[in-house]
Amino acid sequence: MGSLDEQERIKQPHVVVFPFPIQGHINPLMEFAKRLVCRNVHVTFITTQKIREKMIQAQDGVAAHVTSAFHDIRFETISDDLSPDFEETKDIGMKLDLLNKVGVLTFERLIQRLNSQGHTVSCIVYDPPLNWVPHIANKLDIPSAFFWTQSCAVYSICYHFYQGMVNEKDETENVMDVIAIPGLPQLCQSDLPSFLQPSNTGDPLLPLVMNTFSTISQATWVLGNSFDELEMREFQSMDSLIPIRTVGPLVPSAFLDGNNPQDQDVGIHLWKATNCIDWLNKKAASTVVYVSFGSLAILSNEQIKEIALGLKASRHSFLWVIRPDLNKEENNNVHDSLKDFLEETIDQGLVVSWCPQMAVLNHPSVGMFFTHCGWNSTLESLSSGLPVVTISQCSDQTTNSKYIEEVWKTGIRLNKIGKGLVGRDDVEKSIWTVMESEEGVELKKNALQWKILAKKAMVKDGSSDKNIDYFIDEVIARMVGT
Repeated sequence: MGSLDEQERIKQPHVVVFPFPIQGHINPLMEFAKRLVCRNVHVTFITTQKIREKMIQAQDGVAAHVTSAFHDIRFETISDDLSPDFEETKDIGMKLDLLNKVGVLTFERLIQRLNSQGHTVSCIVYDPPLNWVPHIANKLDIPSAFFWTQSCAVYSICYHFYQGMVNEKDETENVMDVIAIPGLPQLCQSDLPSFLQPSNTGDPLLPLVMNTFSTISQATWVLGNSFDELEMREFQSMDSLIPIRTVGPLVPSAFLDGNNPQDQDVGIHLWKATNCIDWLNKKAASTVVYVSFGSLAILSNEQIKEIALGLKASRHSFLWVIRPDLNKEENNNVHDSLKDFLEETIDQGLVVSWCPQMAVLNHPSVGMFFTHCGWNSTLESLSSGLPVVTISQCSDQTTNSKYIEEVWKTGIRLNKIGKGLVGRDDVEKSIWTVMESEEGVELKKNALQWKILAKKAMVKDGSSDKNIDYFIDEVIARMVGT
């Protein structure tokens, strides 16, 4: 009979977490990994070698600091043989193809190596674009969890389209403007994810997203970054099809449930974050407009200039995250094109390349969030109790914007007109509405209610907290049964 330490080691689950290697997918899976570790689960987090290098560079090259920030999460890398094109391309399809070419073999070898080191892998939590992972998991007799990084609403929409369960045309074969999906509000074609809209025929995201469902039946669990109170009808409507278990919102603990006050940042940044808190500390409460379009969105120079002019005209202080690659035009530094604007608004605003978003959203001086409405940013705004203005760009952002304005009632969505742009006047007017009008007061009130419910889901015995416990218990049960 083994020692007590050996027995405890055998009982401790070992979960491998494998996100698609882009910032928006890494963030929620890293937060999920942290919550597993806090429950005495051994976690190995998988990245590519290049992502690991970028992460360390963004943390000033201090690898020890990076490690200490992740609560003893073990990092492993795969795909050292990826070509430089992998990190440089913004084409998600190309990135996925490049990863798949070498990822399948290197990932399987990695799992076998981890098993041989005495702490057998108990479960693999994988990002749906990596739809070859459950095949490897089944081959190695390891249960897997399909981790959906978008909303339950978008999960339901995509699944219904994948199964051919959506009636898009009437008796005369004309495309209907209204789409009916069980458990969801009435949707217009423009409310669907962009890759499902008839006007975007040939969108390269469509086959990528649809392919993610091709292996879902091989997964033991489906987990989602949402919470019951936010999307009760949506996830319940999937119970008879492919149930999804909510485990979010997955944001740093210090800003939500408070279980880990030291957890104040996701910890992985692919760009060096600017410390803008000192600047925010000098601003009065609820006076700053925070503007960020995430890690992938690409805007035209014309759209960036319209936003700039709207911000300037609003006369409100602003903090604007402008990645060096935010604009569409190649070899054109967006900061150079905004030189006059930056000089004219030097006392009004601050422009940075990247920042710790949850710290900003929870700063008392910030009064609203101007966003592309990606799912991470949507959950972060709800968890922070901030009203938003949305300019959706692609993918699920159109659906998220619909919910923000019409279902959760925490913001205003701006629609592109004319040359496909949101104009400066609409930008200025929306800021005034949120920051100064009675409608804005109501949006803020609604946002604060969602913050309360988000916290309720993640504290002890909350809906998501219990779902995480159930998941771990089921993983352990399978370990005992083997």
